[in-house]
Amino acid sequence: MRPSHLAALGAALALALAGCVSLKRTPEARFFTLRSLAEPPAGVKAQVTAGVVGVLPVVVPGYLDRPQVVSWVAPGELRIDEFLRWAEPLDAGVSRTLAENLQALLPENRIIRAPWPSSAKLRCRVRVELRRFGPQTNGDVQLEGRWALLPVPDERALLVRSVSLHRPRAARELDPGAEVEAMSGLVADLAKEIAAAVEGLPPSPERP
Repeated sequence: MRPSHLAALGAALALALAGCVSLKRTPEARFFTLRSLAEPPAGVKAQVTAGVVGVLPVVVPGYLDRPQVVSWVAPGELRIDEFLRWAEPLDAGVSRTLAENLQALLPENRIIRAPWPSSAKLRCRVRVELRRFGPQTNGDVQLEGRWALLPVPDERALLVRSVSLHRPRAARELDPGAEVEAMSGLVADLAKEIAAAVEGLPPSPERP
């Protein structure tokens, strides 16, 4: 066989091997959403009598403002997994889930998310700023930050509270689904704190 034929055969084999390698399956991305876990109080009718509560956009730190799920592997080290992703922006997901939890916990109020019409007569506004949210090195899932109840239209807060909540994963193995479920539970825990504060406010002078 001529050298030129051998070279051509070698090139063909190399291409065939490259094709075999490219056919290997790569990991498929998994997409997650937070979900509401709060349940309405027993015996309370879902009738708006107390007023309207507005939920402002939730603020998350820049390192969490990304499509991937972020977890801590060391005190100053993060893991960003390309194949574990949020189905919606994390700030929007927390805002949505917080509003859904508050609606369940405060059935006598109507919970709306920003932006709302200028004609809306709000009882108060809820502002949440997160500093840490996600799986930690010790296996727990943590939520840290602060929240405030703001009057309308003043920016001087009626109430400001720091928050530090944590939950263990539902499963001890490294299951991202269990971690996300624990994160949903933390948003529900946060909503319970905020709902208790809203219930302590005087009723709205005007019904919506």
